[in-house]
Order: sequence, then C-alpha cells, then structure tokens
Amino acid sequence: MLYELLTGTTPFDKDRLRQAAFDEVRRIIREEEPPKPSTRISTLGQASTTLSAQRQSDPRRLSQFFRGDLDWIVMKALEKDRNGRYDTASAFAADVQRHLDDEPVEARPPSALYKFRKFARRNKRTLLTGALLGMVLFVASVAVAGIIGWMAASGQRDRRWSSRPWPRI
Repeated sequence: MLYELLTGTTPFDKDRLRQAAFDEVRRIIREEEPPKPSTRISTLGQASTTLSAQRQSDPRRLSQFFRGDLDWIVMKALEKDRNGRYDTASAFAADVQRHLDDEPVEARPPSALYKFRKFARRNKRTLLTGALLGMVLFVASVAVAGIIGWMAASGQRDRRWSSRPWPRI
C-alpha cells in the first residue's frame, strides 16, 4: 500500500498483469523485482505529471524525494525472501516513523556517513555552534602563536642591540 500511496500505482503494471495468465502472474510476482518508487515515478509518463500536481511538486523533485530512505523502506517491505522483509507491521511502522523523524532507518545498510548525515540533520544548531566555537578557538590560537612569535623576535632584537658597544660622542 505504501508503494501505491507514493507512486499512485501498483508495483507491477496493471495492464500486463491483466493480460497474463494466472501462472504468469504468479511468476511475475514471485520472480521479478518491482522498480523502486523513485524509478517508477520517472517511468509513469503523463501520470507522473498528474501525481506530482496532486502533491504540489514536479516529477523530478518527487522522484528525488522518494530516493533514499523511502526506496529502502518500500523495497524491504516488498522483498521476495521472507527473512529479508520486516518481521511485523509495527517494525515497518517504526521504520517509517524513523524516516519522518530524520533518524537512520533499519531498511538501509548502515554506514558511518549515512548515520552522521542523519545526526547532522537533526542537530544542525549544535553542529553549527560547535563549528563556530572551533573556528574561534583556531583563530585565537593562531593569534596567540603570532603574538608569542612577535614577542620572541622582539626580545632577540632587543638583546642584539643591548649587547653592541655604543659609539662615544
């Protein structure tokens, strides 16, 4: 149902399933992988324009919105192997809720970069504050190092001048 809610159509072409014999329909469902929702939007033709207009968007933007977590969630729910699907409807709902909360979803293979991007989306202010604080500390340390270097050079210059014999007038 989520596939239909997102794309406005079923995972497999209705006309193709209507024309096929019963055994062929079973084979299609059992063996063929349906296209991802983001891919399906781009192949709908005129229907994608209608669908995107209903969602107050354009087809390309809608396809980009589905790409990523929503594709992973839907494809895990449609997985041919039972062990690859969600165990329960509540696990499926929890993954959808994680997507809505900008948290990492379980359907997607975990990676450090993916988890960091999700963390960064949820904690923009904290990361911005940390980055600004880091920049201030960096600038301050460069300034202190410059002052210390200038003072050291100035001290050497003073010692050189003080050790020279002064001409008598």
